[in-house]
Amino acid sequence: MHVLHHTPRTARANWLPFVARPAVSLWLTSLLLLLAAVSSPVDAQPKTERGPRTAQRESPEIRELKITGTSKLPVAALRQSLVSKPSACKSLLLKPFCVITKSRHIYERSYLDRDEFQRDVLRALVFYFRRGYRDVAIDTSIVRVGSNAVRITMSVKEGPPTRVASTSVVSFAPVPIDSAGLIRPRVNEPLNLLAIDSTVASVRDALWEKGFADAVITPSTKVDSAADSASLSFRVDPKRRVTIGEVRIEGVEKISELAIRRSLRIAPGDVFRRSRIAQSQRALYESALFRRATIDTLAHAPGVPDSVKSLIVRVIEAPQREARASVGFTTADFVQAEARFTDNYWLGGTRTFDATITVGNLLAEQLTQSQFFVNFTNISRDNALGRFYSPTYQASVEARQRWFRSPRNTIGAGLFTHRRSSPGVFVDRGYGASGTFTRELAVRTPLSATYRFEISSVEAGDVYFCVNYGVCDASTILALRGQQRLSPAAAVISMDRSDSPLSPTRGIRFLAEAEHASALTASDFRYNRALADVAMYRPLPFRNIVAALHVRAGWVQPLASTAGAVGLPANREALGSAEILHPRKRFYAGGAQSVRGFGENQLGPRVLTIAPDVLRGRAISKGDTTYGCALATPIASCGVNAAFLRDSDFQVRPLGGTTLLEGSVELRIPVWGSLVGALFVDGAILGEGTLNSITRGTGAITPGFGVRYESPVGPIRVDLGLRPTLRRALPVITQTTDSAGQRVLVALAPATGCGALSSEGCRTFPDPLERVGLLRKLANRLTLHLSIGQAF
Repeated sequence: MHVLHHTPRTARANWLPFVARPAVSLWLTSLLLLLAAVSSPVDAQPKTERGPRTAQRESPEIRELKITGTSKLPVAALRQSLVSKPSACKSLLLKPFCVITKSRHIYERSYLDRDEFQRDVLRALVFYFRRGYRDVAIDTSIVRVGSNAVRITMSVKEGPPTRVASTSVVSFAPVPIDSAGLIRPRVNEPLNLLAIDSTVASVRDALWEKGFADAVITPSTKVDSAADSASLSFRVDPKRRVTIGEVRIEGVEKISELAIRRSLRIAPGDVFRRSRIAQSQRALYESALFRRATIDTLAHAPGVPDSVKSLIVRVIEAPQREARASVGFTTADFVQAEARFTDNYWLGGTRTFDATITVGNLLAEQLTQSQFFVNFTNISRDNALGRFYSPTYQASVEARQRWFRSPRNTIGAGLFTHRRSSPGVFVDRGYGASGTFTRELAVRTPLSATYRFEISSVEAGDVYFCVNYGVCDASTILALRGQQRLSPAAAVISMDRSDSPLSPTRGIRFLAEAEHASALTASDFRYNRALADVAMYRPLPFRNIVAALHVRAGWVQPLASTAGAVGLPANREALGSAEILHPRKRFYAGGAQSVRGFGENQLGPRVLTIAPDVLRGRAISKGDTTYGCALATPIASCGVNAAFLRDSDFQVRPLGGTTLLEGSVELRIPVWGSLVGALFVDGAILGEGTLNSITRGTGAITPGFGVRYESPVGPIRVDLGLRPTLRRALPVITQTTDSAGQRVLVALAPATGCGALSSEGCRTFPDPLERVGLLRKLANRLTLHLSIGQAF
C-alpha cells in the first residue's frame, strides 16, 4: 500500500472572518460566494463512466470514501452533500450481480478529481456551519489501493456547536400571532441557519393567513465565539392588514363569470388570506373545466389604499367534449378495454356529463390455461364454467353539478349496469341508479353521502348457496338466484396528503366507509358494514428508497330480516347457522392489491368440491368399470382422504368472510432509469362471524419481490409472492341424485366442522403426502401478478 498524501490536509470552519456579523443572510451569502469562486463550472463533477479509459489514465478510481468522527450529525446526509463518490453498485437489488461482474450497466465507477475533492472539504465545512457547528476541523488522506485505485478518508473533528443562548421577537406594532412559539432553533439548540430560514417562512405565512400579506421578518444574530453561544432575534413588521378589492376574471367563453365567482373561496372585502387564494385556484383546477387557472395580484392602482389588493383570475377553458379509450390487462381480469365520453359544459354552465363503459375478461377462454393468467379450469369444473369465460362489463352515465350552493359542494346522479364475476365463486349482475352529495371539508378531504338503488341477481353453483347461506335445497336456492334489491345508504370520507397520485414517495392516504341497508333504504339484502383503509409513504435517507405501509380493516353484519325480505323462512332453524349476505358485501383477501402470495380471493374461508364419480374413484379399464368406493356404499361414507385421491381432484371455493384485517409493508428501490424494484411482505386474517372471529380466522403472511416500470400512464407492475404451505382441514361437498332424480348436495364434513387435520369427512389440503421435487415445490408456491398501478 502506497501513501499518495501522507501529510493530512486540514481545514477548519472557524477561518471565516465574518461569522460574528449580525445578519444571517450576509455571512451566509458571503460563504456561498466564496464556494462559488473556487468552483469551476466546466469541471463541476468528478470523472465518471462516460470516458472510462481516459479517466483511468488521468485519475485513480475511488474504491472507498470513509468518513470518521461524525456523531452529532447524520453521516448519510453529509455524504449526499459531497460530489466525490466511491464506485458502487447502481442499486441495492443489483448487489448480488455486482459481486460477479462490474459491468457498466449495473456498476458505476467514480474517479478522483483532486480539485473537486478540495471543494468537497469546503462543502463539508458549509454543511456543518449551516447546522451550527462553526469550529469543525477536517483532515483528509488519500491512500493508493492496487495499481490505479485509492481509498479516501475524511476525519472530522466536530467540536462544540454554537448554541442559542436567547431568542427574542422585536416589533413596533402588535403581532396577531404567537411568533415566539414558531422560533427555531430554540434556546440551547445549535444555531441552525436552515431552521432560521424556516422560521422566517413560518412567521410570514402565519401572518399572511391573518391578512398581513406584506409583513417583513428580519432575523439577526450576535455570536460570542469565545463562549460558543449566540443570541437570536427576529424583527417583525406586520404592516397593514390587507383586504381584497376588485376580483377581475379573464378568459371565460362558455362559462359565465358568475359561475366562476361561485367557485372561489374569496370575494371583495374579504381578508386577503394565503390559504383562500390557494383553495380557490385548486378548486378551478380540480373541476376539470379549465386547462389553466391562475390567480394573481393586480398592480396597485392610484388612489387605492395600500391595505387593499385587487386580484385577477385568468382561465383557459377545457374543450367542450372529450373522448378517450384505453386497453390493459391483469392476470386475474385478462384483457380489459375502457371508453369514456365527457361533456364538460353539459346544458351550459358547470354541469358535467360522463358516459363510461369498461369491458373485461376478454380472451379469458383462450388465455386461462396459459402460463401467466388465472386458470379457471383449476378453479371450477362444473357445467357452468362458461359463465366465467363470458365478458364482464360496467357501464354508467353520470351528471354532476359543481359548486352547488357553495364552492365546497358537488351534487350528482347517475344510472349504471354491470356484470361482475369472481372466478369459481359467483357472477353478479345488476342495474340501477345512484345519487351523491359531496362536501369538501378541507383540502383533498371530501365527505360524501350516497344512496344507490340496485336490482341484483347472483349466478352461482348450488355449493355456493349451500355453504354461504346454509340453504341447500333447490327451491330456496332458486329464490336466492332471483332478482333482489340491494340498496344501501353510505357515508364515505377520504383524505389524500400524498405527493403523487401514481407513485407516492411521502404522505398519507385514508378512507373510511360506513354502509347501511334495511327496509328503510328499500333493500332486500340488509346489513351493516364498515371499512377503513390507510396507506402511508416515507422516503428513507439513503438511495432514494421509499417505504410504504398499507392497512385495511373491515366488518360486516347481516341482519336477520334479510331472509324474509328475499322470500325465505325468517327463522334461523330453517337456515342453519348462516345468515343471508350478498356476496359482493363479503370481504375477500388475496390478489394483486391484497396478499400477493395468493391468487385473486384465494385466502380465507374455503370449501372443497369434488365430482361424485371422482370421489368414488370410478375407473374404466378394458371396458370394465371399477370403483374405489363401491356404489353400494352411501356416498356420504366415501373417504375424502383415500389414497387414490389427489389434490388436483378437488376444487377450492373461496367463501369470503365478514371480518378482515390486512396489512402490507413494501420497500420501493430504484434500480436503473425508470425501473424500480420492490421487496414486500403482505398479510391478512379473514374471519367469519363477530369481531372476535378475526383472531380465529384464516390468515397468512407472504413475502415477495417485484419490478415496476414507471410509464406515463402509471407503473407497470410485476410481482411474485411466496405462498406459505397452509395445511388445513377443509369441508368437502359433492352431489348426488335422490329417488326423484333431483340433484342433491351432500356435505361430507361433520356438523361440528373441520377443527382438526384428521377430522373425518374433511380433506387435509394441501396433501402433505404428495412428493414433488424441491424446484417444483418452490414454483408451486410462487404466485405471479401483472397489473398497472401500485398495489396501494
